[in-house]
Amino acid sequence: MSDHLLALDAGGTSTRAVVLDADGTCRGCGRAGPGNPTSAGTATALASLAGAARDALAQAGLGTADVGGVVVALAGGEGPLPVAELGAAVGYTGPAARLRRVGDLLAMYSSGTAEAAGAGLVSGTGSVAGRIADGDLLRVVGGSGWLLGDAGSGYWTGLHVVRAVVAHLDGSGPPTALTAAVLAAEGVVPGEEARYGRPEHLHRLLDALYARPPLLLSRFAPAAFAAAAGPDPDPVAAGLVEQAGDAVAALLRALRLEPGTTLVAGGSTWRRGLTGAGVPRSAALTEALTGLRLRAADDGLLGAAVLALRLDGPVPETTYERVRSTLAALRAA
Repeated sequence: MSDHLLALDAGGTSTRAVVLDADGTCRGCGRAGPGNPTSAGTATALASLAGAARDALAQAGLGTADVGGVVVALAGGEGPLPVAELGAAVGYTGPAARLRRVGDLLAMYSSGTAEAAGAGLVSGTGSVAGRIADGDLLRVVGGSGWLLGDAGSGYWTGLHVVRAVVAHLDGSGPPTALTAAVLAAEGVVPGEEARYGRPEHLHRLLDALYARPPLLLSRFAPAAFAAAAGPDPDPVAAGLVEQAGDAVAALLRALRLEPGTTLVAGGSTWRRGLTGAGVPRSAALTEALTGLRLRAADDGLLGAAVLALRLDGPVPETTYERVRSTLAALRAA
């Protein structure tokens, strides 16, 4: 059996892959488009997984036959992509027992620490938090998807941005600087024309928004964080950002974490929004983080690599550090 392992972290925005040796030395990296089947569709997700794996193997000078184990980190349950299909997408032909799908939360946690117990938080396109014990998930809160949950996520924030803009345009809500940003992003020019009792540009905006999958509303979240930052924040945007922080705080409170617990947090909404430069942090989120040992993780690729190594047993601290340092070197290059 080959000693080479393949680890992938499939997110709503991009898919990342790394090939590593059994001693934790990372040999090649790859990157492709969105890999979450819920937001991108099954065909796109499988193509992204295949592309990222292909590039990682090429950089390592290896082929699919050289891979003796695969771990794919992906949000949600098995859903539309059974683990066998994930393996087929990346060309894996080894034993089924060495092909594993893990949640993005566990991968994110393992990207931030080698500790076997702690807590993880992901706030990206979606949101989820959980407690980890013995290197595996013990309890999960949130993560119920765009229709039933994901409060405080990029999708949730983007949804509330467009709701605020629509309310402004039809007169049921206060004016907001978010309106100009959303109209410009959709290529809708405001005007004086009206149709069926509404501004014509509101009709065009609604048509554009409903023509796309709901999860793509997450692209409007950065507008809220930008408008809430600085010395003269937009009141509507600031209120949305505070609500997003409060929602994430509720996830953490539900975990009932002991003081001193290590919390690994990551995701694009967390890094660039809720804790971004100049963005005010909600009082509830500040309180929820008090007493915790907060660590950041950019994504779940390092954790997916560590979890691939765990196919063969525990991962010592020295091996964890080798994965971290060699992966960082590959990415820097």
